[in-house]
Amino acid sequence: MIKLDPINTNFGPDIDDDEDGSPTWALGDILQSLEGSDKPPQFLVSRANELVQLFQRNPLLKNELVLTVFGRRVQALLLHPAKEVVAAGFRVARYAITNIDSLKAIIGLRTDALIIKSLAKDNKFNIEREQAIKFIRAYAEIPNGVDELSLGIVCALVAVAEQEEDRIRGIAIETLAELLVFDPNKVSAAGGIKTLCKTLANGPYVLSDTISIAFVYLLDRPDTRKYIWPGQDLDIAISSFTELQEKDHFDEQKLRSCARVLAVMLKTWQGIFYMCMYNGRLLNSLVQSLRIPIPGLRDIIMDLLFDCFQIKSPAWATPFLAGRRLTSYIAPNDSTQHRRYERSNSYSLVDHYISLIMAIFLEAELLKFLILVIEENIDATNSRKAILLLGEFISIASKVLPQSYAEKTQVLGSLFSSAAEFGTLSRFPASSAIYQIDKITKNLYRSVPHMALGLRGVIDFNKGEPKRSELKKMKLGLHLDDTYFRSLLLETNVLSTKNYTKWNWETLIELLQGPLLNPKRLEEAIRATKFMKRLMSFYRPFKYRFSEVRKTSSSERYVKAGSILFKTLLANPEGVKYLMDNKLLRQVAECLAQLDPMSGITSSEPLLSKHRLETTLCYGYFTLLGTLSSDPNGIAMIERWRMFNMFYHLSELQSRKDLIIRLILELDYRLEGHTRIILARVLTAADKEVRMFATNHVSRLFEYDNVDASKWAIKLLVEQLYDVDEEVRELAVKVLSDACDDPQTLDYIVHYLPSLDHLEDITMPLLLRFLSTSEGFRYLKGLKYIQSQMDEWFTEGNKSFVDLVETRLGQAFLPFEENTLNSSGVVPPHFYRELVRTREGCELLRKADHVRKFADYVRAHAMEDHDLQVIRMLKGCLWAIGNVGSLPLGVPFLEEMNIIETIVNIANLSPVWSLKGTAFYVLGLISSTMEGLEMSDEFGWESVISVMGEPVGLCIPANLATFVTVPIWEAESVLRPSRRGVYVADEDLHLKQVVVSQPRAKNNEER
Repeated sequence: MIKLDPINTNFGPDIDDDEDGSPTWALGDILQSLEGSDKPPQFLVSRANELVQLFQRNPLLKNELVLTVFGRRVQALLLHPAKEVVAAGFRVARYAITNIDSLKAIIGLRTDALIIKSLAKDNKFNIEREQAIKFIRAYAEIPNGVDELSLGIVCALVAVAEQEEDRIRGIAIETLAELLVFDPNKVSAAGGIKTLCKTLANGPYVLSDTISIAFVYLLDRPDTRKYIWPGQDLDIAISSFTELQEKDHFDEQKLRSCARVLAVMLKTWQGIFYMCMYNGRLLNSLVQSLRIPIPGLRDIIMDLLFDCFQIKSPAWATPFLAGRRLTSYIAPNDSTQHRRYERSNSYSLVDHYISLIMAIFLEAELLKFLILVIEENIDATNSRKAILLLGEFISIASKVLPQSYAEKTQVLGSLFSSAAEFGTLSRFPASSAIYQIDKITKNLYRSVPHMALGLRGVIDFNKGEPKRSELKKMKLGLHLDDTYFRSLLLETNVLSTKNYTKWNWETLIELLQGPLLNPKRLEEAIRATKFMKRLMSFYRPFKYRFSEVRKTSSSERYVKAGSILFKTLLANPEGVKYLMDNKLLRQVAECLAQLDPMSGITSSEPLLSKHRLETTLCYGYFTLLGTLSSDPNGIAMIERWRMFNMFYHLSELQSRKDLIIRLILELDYRLEGHTRIILARVLTAADKEVRMFATNHVSRLFEYDNVDASKWAIKLLVEQLYDVDEEVRELAVKVLSDACDDPQTLDYIVHYLPSLDHLEDITMPLLLRFLSTSEGFRYLKGLKYIQSQMDEWFTEGNKSFVDLVETRLGQAFLPFEENTLNSSGVVPPHFYRELVRTREGCELLRKADHVRKFADYVRAHAMEDHDLQVIRMLKGCLWAIGNVGSLPLGVPFLEEMNIIETIVNIANLSPVWSLKGTAFYVLGLISSTMEGLEMSDEFGWESVISVMGEPVGLCIPANLATFVTVPIWEAESVLRPSRRGVYVADEDLHLKQVVVSQPRAKNNEER
């Protein structure tokens, strides 16, 4: 809100438009008070602010404005000599705009000249100039509003953007970038493109991303591409890398800004095609910049390549880059276990795009220059980062590139040659690099072993299932002799000291998982030694040993050991009896009673308080209880100490959401009983946050190898579809949709699912999955869902799918730290794809004859380059054809239509670059089957095949040039500024003169 400071603005009574007042009366009163020229500035600003507040509270009030009367009041404010009043006038005018007619009426007040006059003033009038630019931005909020923007205003914005010392320069540049998207003609004629290109290279760098996105948009179609000079305008971004740099005097901020611009280009079709022009001149310049022996420059380029290849380095990469020796495999954790191209067992558009990018960089000899960085070994960190990038590149290439491309990455010729020159010192960096690349490749191979088999699923590293070697060791441990068993007991140090920090926990866990599973050995450990007594004593809450240990990554082994201990005891009758009589469970029950409001036991500092659960290993007691709940004998122990009663009471505590979440997270639900009842109650009666967590947690029940648990989980999720909160319902739909990947689970869902009419559109992804089975098809046909959706997708659904896919791709290519939406680029569910999963669906699709109509539309508009609606519909038809052809039952449709050749022609020759990209993705979909692979191979597109001989849905042209090479266009010089100045049309000449004359007039006054 604009304020006059420090002058008091409290003039006249405040206008109240609440229930007792009339907004219309308040509007009339304010407009009447603004009449007359004798009012002080403070009063005018105060009343203008009240008018804006009135519009904010009552948006429909704008429609009651009499624009002739309102316009005179606004004009009076804009002509006032006080800058605050003028600013208030622009603000009022901006809030009064509702449609194109009201915008034209306000423009009729000659606001164009007034805007130019305000922008020509110096920084003392920034409050006025800022509101003038905000008023300009309001043009873009109205449909076709930018068409009413005069060339003079754009020229004024360019003048502001060119002044490096101007405080509002950043706002002016950002506004120019947005106007470039809406009306590139005016921005080009005003010289704005030249200004924006300079900003890309010289700053302000915070705006580089916004400007580059605007330029990428222009590159898409011929009618907007003509405003960019090929080989000049955007090449300025690479010039920062290729210009002469000095080791100690290079501009890191400038280089990182240009790297972000190049990242935007490399992650979009428009950008990658532009960089491949002139035989890949820009791309080759970027790669060859690695030859410049400046560590900082090389580091920035390699960071750019990590980002473009979507490589999220594993946990061991940081110590490796810091100089540690890479000798052993480190198992990944939840946060760093996978790179993006390995995250789903579904076809990923990101994988497909990365395969093309890697092939292009392979042709640009990236490996050669990475090897050069390694061999020179000027900077140790640079060399290690190049080794890591090279190892990652080779690993990814083996999975996403066809054989003819991937085999090129397996030959590191110069590196092996250097390593073999035994008489020179240069062999040591080369031989070290080969060794490190080998270790990196092994670590990457081990971290995702399923990739070695050509599979693309995600492994859960936290299930705790023992390896085969460990199982063998456990079996051998059951049959140890007495001497060796006693030596193991002594080796744990449990018998020699009570200090748990001196215990050998590795040996202790080995003992629990092996010899102590033998009833005889367990009985000996319990009766003949103090081993079990001391171990159980450590876990007793009121001994304050385990419960006082700080929660760290290294101390989590104590929780793991406790869980194994309970499993070992539950596996033997002697252990069950010992655990039943031990004080441990009684004390845990007392800790729970301290929190139970119905127990009568209270404590000022409960052992399971929120702070202690977050900072100590007290949370581990819930893990131990979860272990007990997985065994019938353990459940009997929980019932004996009446802990289930306390669980019911704790699940109703609204003040301890953390406790409820921890409880439902750790309990086991394989056995029918109280644990399932508790989870069901939480799902229906708890707070929204807890219900959301519990709904998501139900998805883990599908991981159990238990049909009964899976059916019960489906029932719970179906009930969640009736939750009062829409977010919970949406989450339940998502979880059910993900569970449909398993055909048996899908059959269960179809069997249990009731009517979904009340959920409207949010169940569409779930219902689409139902089409993949005959039972689901009949279920939806009975609801008359299939015919209605077929009509909807034929008319509008395909176009909506285009918007959804392009949005997801944009999100997937965000940098890792910015991708909060976790978009993976996997193809969303498509109606026609799901329809052709069953023979019933194929018959229905053949009767509707939609595929033939899509094919005819594609042939008729294959080379469309102007009409946006036709292009959008063309993309929708291509996606529909690709999704039909991505499944074996859908391939005959493509063979009948003979449409593959047309799609290939679009990919190679379309003047719309995003349309070329769509055709590229569609060919990947088609190559997901052996029949589609053969069809694409006939037209020169090579597909990726797993080692099992199955297509994975990735293909690129055998001759890259046929796809990435685009014709050079000529920029229309009439629409571009000359290098000596800006040409302006005659009718707007007076507006340009205003921009030029204002500073001169001011200088004359100062003299």
